[in-house]
Amino acid sequence: MKTRLQRLRNFQSDDFWAMIFARPLTILFLYPFIEKRWLTPNRVTTASLFVKLIALYFIAFVHTYTGAVWGAVLINLGLVLDNMDGTIARYHETSSAFGNIYDKVTDAVTFVLLFWAMGYRAWLITHSMWDIILPMAGVTGAFIANYSKWITEVVIKDLELKYHTKKGDLEEWATKKSAKRLQKLPPERTIIEWLKWLGSAFLSIFKFNEVDIYFFAALSLLTGWMSIFTRVESFFLIFGLIGGPIAFLLKIKKREAELK
Repeated sequence: MKTRLQRLRNFQSDDFWAMIFARPLTILFLYPFIEKRWLTPNRVTTASLFVKLIALYFIAFVHTYTGAVWGAVLINLGLVLDNMDGTIARYHETSSAFGNIYDKVTDAVTFVLLFWAMGYRAWLITHSMWDIILPMAGVTGAFIANYSKWITEVVIKDLELKYHTKKGDLEEWATKKSAKRLQKLPPERTIIEWLKWLGSAFLSIFKFNEVDIYFFAALSLLTGWMSIFTRVESFFLIFGLIGGPIAFLLKIKKREAELK
């Protein structure tokens, strides 16, 4: 039987900031309260939304270092809360269609607003339009890459359904597919394996994954070097405008060839 800790470790992230910050704090904060009936995924999603909106207010409109600190802390607290809702749903097996949509929509709205707020704050300091243009292009690239990923999953699933229907083993395939979605025990690691895991976490920062945006936002705010977010981070995300669709098209082509 799974222990409480094992059940809380029900998601393994590949993003740097989730691996070393959001996921550990999610488990730490939830451990004493996870069995409380008042702690529901949708309530935590709502709390995450409000915390992020308050953070965005500090980032965009409180132009002092104190405002920057509050913005950095609260936007990342919102990220931790955002990790909690899914963890709670998986722990209690209470995922719902509404909760899934509510979580994704609020994430998308606050994600875009973060780029707007960071760009606006940087522009007030530099008066350079690049601090507006690059974040706008960066968030557009991020959304196009994510949209391409979603479309790819739909297309591949359709290809697999057609393939297994034609093959006559659709029910067996669906059963195996469903089994893979069931929660499994989290991996047990030795000290050496944990060190390797930590090394892989730090190396993944160079992938500029979605969750890592919150790390770069905090780093920019706390150091006062807004260009870390508005120019460096945003510049790399722009590649999603073209790289995202191409990469996922190749993935579809590869899967299509495998099913022939």
